[in-house]
Amino acid sequence: MPSALILGASRGIGLGLTRELIGRGWQVTATHRSEARDLAATGARLAVVDIADDESLAALATDLADDRFDHVLINAGIIGSRADTATNVNRDAMTALFWTNAIAPIRAARRLLPLVKDGGSIGFMTSILGSVGGRSSSWAELYSASKAALNSLTRGFAVQDVGQRPVAVLNLHPGWVKTDMGGPDADIDVATSVAGLANVIETTRPPGQRYLDYTGATIPW
Repeated sequence: MPSALILGASRGIGLGLTRELIGRGWQVTATHRSEARDLAATGARLAVVDIADDESLAALATDLADDRFDHVLINAGIIGSRADTATNVNRDAMTALFWTNAIAPIRAARRLLPLVKDGGSIGFMTSILGSVGGRSSSWAELYSASKAALNSLTRGFAVQDVGQRPVAVLNLHPGWVKTDMGGPDADIDVATSVAGLANVIETTRPPGQRYLDYTGATIPW
């Protein structure tokens, strides 16, 4: 039975993917920061974690030290104020955005990489908006920049931290999804997104790093 660790699973895509993988016969350990009634109902093993807090991550890594997972997914992200731009954003808001979307996921990945089985994968929930090569508008410029920063940091992570280990690194774009972040006008629902993401996770094998959307299509860096 394959196993997964999903960081940030109390709602939206993280919750949906937890349900999807459990429905496919996976054993899932899922983390949350606060209320997790819906997550508890999935039957996943739960852990309380704040991805932005090093002590919280260290405690998780210690608690799971004897576990090994086929896939670890770091599903963290905030959009910040949609009105913020590089011109008007304040430093505290910018720090929170980049810390949550770029720095904290890499710090988490470095702590949790030893828990990934050889032949498995570690994934980062990013966005097509983080693609520099594919960017053609200025919409959500700070969120996009934070995801581009995450993508850049994962490139170094893949080379330096994963190195020659047989572990795939996945940068995953879930699509424009009807969630609290994506809004009601988004293209697809959570069920469509997570079914595709689960297919990608189940079929992608090492070596190497891929930047893929929920359909398995490659996104330009």
